[in-house]
Amino acid sequence: MELLIAASLSALAVIVVAISKPWRNPARRAEGLHLLKGLRQLLEHLQQHRGLSTGYLGGDRSLKPKVDQTRASIRADLHNLDASSLSCHERWVSFTDHWSRLEGSALTLPVSDNIKQHNQLIANMLQLIEDIAAHHNLLFVTHPGDGVSTLWRELLYTTEWLGQARALGTGIAAAGQSTGVERIRLGFLCERIEALSSIAHADLNGHNQNGLRSLRDAGRTVSVLLSVIETEFLSAAAPKLPATAYFDQATKAISAQFAVVDEMLLALQQKV
Repeated sequence: MELLIAASLSALAVIVVAISKPWRNPARRAEGLHLLKGLRQLLEHLQQHRGLSTGYLGGDRSLKPKVDQTRASIRADLHNLDASSLSCHERWVSFTDHWSRLEGSALTLPVSDNIKQHNQLIANMLQLIEDIAAHHNLLFVTHPGDGVSTLWRELLYTTEWLGQARALGTGIAAAGQSTGVERIRLGFLCERIEALSSIAHADLNGHNQNGLRSLRDAGRTVSVLLSVIETEFLSAAAPKLPATAYFDQATKAISAQFAVVDEMLLALQQKV
């Protein structure tokens, strides 16, 4: 719920900023695109770290090498990002401070605290991405409402709801059991995923008459994952699916959404 409220408030803010500023500035937009590509990759790795660390804390110690590998990827992402261009953004300063502390403590936290800390960290990252998009006039290509803003809101927030469902389900699968509260939370996430992905995919289809090649796969993988969650987690308290198998299945759905993001970033780059 906190993420949904934050998304709505942030969306309103960035629309106002975008409409109030001149946007025909190719150099400014190109710089923004470069930053967004780096932040998009960082976002994906942060979401992976949440899921893998939650599975580890749930009891699947075999996930530790993947946790370490993901941390290495995050360090590389941070190294490759232009920190000088981001340091003026308060959300970036907040993010780097939060991540430096969470990286050291994640594998010692209770499962619920680990998820909560990651959720807060990633919510801040999503809002930073919207700030960057607005600051560099990348919420639309030719005019407000041309569909590109879907990339920064509905589609990226869809990856986040999917990421939360991946983390929660991976932790449940690793523990081999779930509580009623966890199943209710997972059911809520499924509702949000289904609603938001439908809106995002329909909006993108409507604004891209030639269609995005990756959209069909994005919709299909979401449907498959929701079916798996219903069968394995919502219909039973003790899932039989191994944590790694569920993590991989959820990752397919998330990767498919990011493939649409990458396709749109490429289209933006060509137009800019």
